[in-house]
Amino acid sequence: MSLLQENYQVIEDAYPELGRKVKLFWGNQEFTDLMHELLTDTRGHARAGFPRPVVNSFLKLQGLHNRVFPQFSEKSHATKVLSHRPSQFAGL
Repeated sequence: MSLLQENYQVIEDAYPELGRKVKLFWGNQEFTDLMHELLTDTRGHARAGFPRPVVNSFLKLQGLHNRVFPQFSEKSHATKVLSHRPSQFAGL
């Protein structure tokens, strides 16, 4: 099982709706935005948080996404661009 599949499965098993978004947004700016929203306190108040295995999977997928799609990494994006690419999730 690949790094992508393994970590996706952890998220999908715990939070099916988030798993759907991860799969849908993979390879696009929306994935970076989703990870930022999930891993950063943007609401100004305490959040319950996610179980450690799920957070670890988010971080691993975020790192992989940044390597494979550097144009969408938080460091490099200046504007939000929707650019659909063929999904690596085909067949899952």
